[in-house]
Amino acid sequence: MKNKIILAVHAGHNASAALMKDGVIMTAIQEERFCRKKNYVGYPKQAIDYCLQKEGIMGVEIESVAYTTNSLSGLFVKAKTSTQFTLQDYIDYYGDRYYKKKMAGESCNEYRLWLNSDEKFNMDEQYYDFSYLTDDVIKDEKLDIELFRKEEIRLLSSHLGISGDKIQFLDHHTCHAYYAYYGSPFRGEDCIVLTLDGWGDGRNQTVWEVNKDNLNLIAESSENDLGRIYKMATLLLAMRPDEHEFKVMGLAAYAKDNYIEKAIQVINDICDVENMRIISKNRPNDLYTYLKEGWATHRFDNIAGAVQKFTEDIAKKLVRNIHEKTGISRFVLSGGIAMNVKMNKAISELDEVDEIFVCGSGGDESLSVGGCYYLNETEGNNTSINHLYLGYDINDEIDDYDFSSLSSKFEVTESVDKSKVAELIYGGDIVGVVRGRAEFGARALGNRSILANPSIRDSVKKINEAIKNRDFWMPFALSILEEKHTNYLENPKNLLSPFMAISLDVREDSHKEIEAGTHPYDRTVRPQFVSKLHNPAYHQLISEFEKISGVPAFLNTSYNLHGEPIVDTIADAVRTFELSGLDHLYINDTYLISKR
Repeated sequence: MKNKIILAVHAGHNASAALMKDGVIMTAIQEERFCRKKNYVGYPKQAIDYCLQKEGIMGVEIESVAYTTNSLSGLFVKAKTSTQFTLQDYIDYYGDRYYKKKMAGESCNEYRLWLNSDEKFNMDEQYYDFSYLTDDVIKDEKLDIELFRKEEIRLLSSHLGISGDKIQFLDHHTCHAYYAYYGSPFRGEDCIVLTLDGWGDGRNQTVWEVNKDNLNLIAESSENDLGRIYKMATLLLAMRPDEHEFKVMGLAAYAKDNYIEKAIQVINDICDVENMRIISKNRPNDLYTYLKEGWATHRFDNIAGAVQKFTEDIAKKLVRNIHEKTGISRFVLSGGIAMNVKMNKAISELDEVDEIFVCGSGGDESLSVGGCYYLNETEGNNTSINHLYLGYDINDEIDDYDFSSLSSKFEVTESVDKSKVAELIYGGDIVGVVRGRAEFGARALGNRSILANPSIRDSVKKINEAIKNRDFWMPFALSILEEKHTNYLENPKNLLSPFMAISLDVREDSHKEIEAGTHPYDRTVRPQFVSKLHNPAYHQLISEFEKISGVPAFLNTSYNLHGEPIVDTIADAVRTFELSGLDHLYINDTYLISKR
C-alpha cells in the first residue's frame, strides 16, 4: 500500500516545514538552521527541500499540502521584522510611529511604506514575489493579506510542481492544538488541550476537549493579553521581544515579593478569566504606553517578577476554571506562552491538575508538525511524537567529510570512546556534542549540545565567558537519566519532562551535585529526562559520566554562539568550535576535536 505523504509549511515567525508519511512525522526542521538567521520569517525553502531530500520524495508525490496560518501580512513577512528590527525599531513600532497611532485610529500608511522601502528590510534574499506590494496595497492591510495568500499558493505550487488547487490553508490555533495532543502521551485518554500565544488568525487562546482522539473546541479568546504584556515588558527591559522573554522569566526569581506586589498593581486589572476564557477587564487602549508609564518608577527585576507572577496567576485561574467546567484534570499545553517553564510548573502544582504534559518547542515553529496531524486526522493512523530528533542528519555527510583537514588547527582523534569524553567533562572541560539528527525546535536535547560537569559551579562562568555570552542571572538546563531523576528532583505527580518544557524543584540533599544545572537563586531546574529508548547514545554518555562522578546528569545548553541558531551541519559545528572557547568537539560518538 502506498504511503500517504503530507507536507505542512509555516512561513511566519520561526518558519519551518514538516513531512509526514503514513501518519508518522518523518522530518521537521526550521529554516533558521539553514540560513543561519535566528527566528527567520519567510518561505522555508531550504527546510522544504531537506524534508523531500531526506525522505527521497518528489513534490508531485505529496498527497496533501498546507500552510499553517490563514492570514499573514506579506509586508511583515517581507520586512522580517523579528530578525531585522533593532531595539529602537521595536520602541518606535509599539510607540509613536505605529502602535500608538493604530490604537488611536490614525493612519499608519507612512510607517507601512517605510517598512516596504527601507534598505534594511530589502537586504535578505526573498523567495516570494513581493512586486504586488504597490503603495495602494501597502495602505490596505486586508488587501495585502488577500494578495499575499495568492502569492503563497503560486510559490509553493511552483516549488513542488503541483497544482495550486492542492494547497490548503489551516487555522493557526488548530495546528497548535493538534501538535499539543499528538505530541503528548495522552492518546486515547480524556484530556484538555490548552493553547496560549500572542496572536494567530484572530485568536490567542483556545480550549479543546479531547475524547478518543477527537478534538472539540469548547472555548476561545482574542482577549488574552499575557503574550503582549510579556513581550512589552521584555522590550521595556531593553531585551528583544519574541526572543528574550526567557531572560525575563529567569530574572523574575530575584525579585522580592513585596516589590512584586507593588509592580503587579500596574497590570492586575488588565485580564481576568470567565467561562474558560481569558478576557479583557480594564485594558488600556494603548497598552505599551500604559506599561511604560506605569512601570517607570519600578526596578527591572521587580517588573520581571510582576509580569511572571501575573502570567502564572491568570494561567492558574484559567486552568482551575476549565477543570470546574469540564471535570477533567489532565492537561496538554502548547503555543508560544507554553514555552514559559515557570508558568507550567505553577499549573502542574494545582490540586485540580493530576497530569500535565507540555510539548517540546510549542512556539510557531511547531505549527508545521500540527498541520500534518490535522491534515491526516481522518486516516486514523496518526502516530504520536515521542522524541524530537527529526532534523538535519549528519550521518548523510559524515563519510564524505575530510576530518584530516582539521589537523592543522586542532588535535583530531578517531574512535574515541564515550568513557574518555565523560572523563574530560568530569575534569572540568566543556565539550560540544554533535551526533545524528538534530533536535527540532528551540531546545538542545543531547544531539546538538554543549555539556559540562553539573557539580562544578565554575562551569557556568566558563561557558558564559568563553562561548554563550549569556546574562549572568540565567540558568542552564540539566539532562538527567530518566530512571534516576527522582534522586535529585521533586516530582510528586511523576510528570514527564523529555523536552525541557517544565521546571521542577531540586531536592535539597542533592543540590550540590547538580548545582551548575540549576537556577542559582530559586533552585529550580528545567530538566530533560533522557530516555535509553529514544536516545541510547546520549543515555550511555551520561551513564559513563555517572560511573566516574556518581552523578547521572550533565549541565546542558544548546550548541550555538550567542544570537545564532543551534548548529546543524558538521561545518556549523566546527565553525562554532573554532570561534568559541569550547575545549572539545565530539562528533557522532567517534571523532574528538580538541584545542591544542
